[in-house]
Amino acid sequence: MPEWPDAILFDFDGVLVHSEPLHFHALQQAAGEEKLELTEEQYYNELLGYDDRGAFRRLLELNGREIDKPLLLKLVARKKKLAEDLIYRKQYSALPGVEQTVRALWRNYPLAICSGAISSEIELMLEGVRLRDCFRVIISAEDVTVGKPDPECYLRGTERLGQRYHKRLNPRNCMVIEDAPRVIDRLKPLGFFCVGIASHTPADRFTSADVILKSLEMDEIRRQIPRLEFFEEPG
Repeated sequence: MPEWPDAILFDFDGVLVHSEPLHFHALQQAAGEEKLELTEEQYYNELLGYDDRGAFRRLLELNGREIDKPLLLKLVARKKKLAEDLIYRKQYSALPGVEQTVRALWRNYPLAICSGAISSEIELMLEGVRLRDCFRVIISAEDVTVGKPDPECYLRGTERLGQRYHKRLNPRNCMVIEDAPRVIDRLKPLGFFCVGIASHTPADRFTSADVILKSLEMDEIRRQIPRLEFFEEPG
């Protein structure tokens, strides 16, 4: 096994799969049904990095509405239904370089997904892009008490990977790959090596990231993170 990192933890939406437009449209429709306005600019600037509950909380604030628990539950349930409909219609795809890169990493490193999405959405899309076998640990919104941008998701993923591989994992020896600057801002003080993916967000907003990539294309990763070792089939 390579000396570094001890494990790699991936965000899901916007890092592995091109699904942020899917989530935006589901959030926008659910919000519109309750007379809440959500623009695409607001979604990427204000809501990226939150789980569904956190996103709707923030949206209610932006619309000057009281955070009402029954309304919040209704919005989350409606968005879940709308998102699942879009997933079944295959309104997503793997992002450039993802399949090749993930398959070249999973034989060398323990891999986890740490996402603010719900587990059914992750499982469906992960099967759809044929990468389910590469991830032994998946942490979803249902697995944490506090959603993203809180770091609990990644701390729990680190702990679960350690249990799965029978080794003690320290955040200082683990890599996180994430597309939300506000999440990376919370992870860096814990010692994680943070890679920002500027797929939807301008690179200059990743002020806390150790490395900023435009995509998970293997050539770009090799240039920027030369210590990372990729498995290559012999011959």
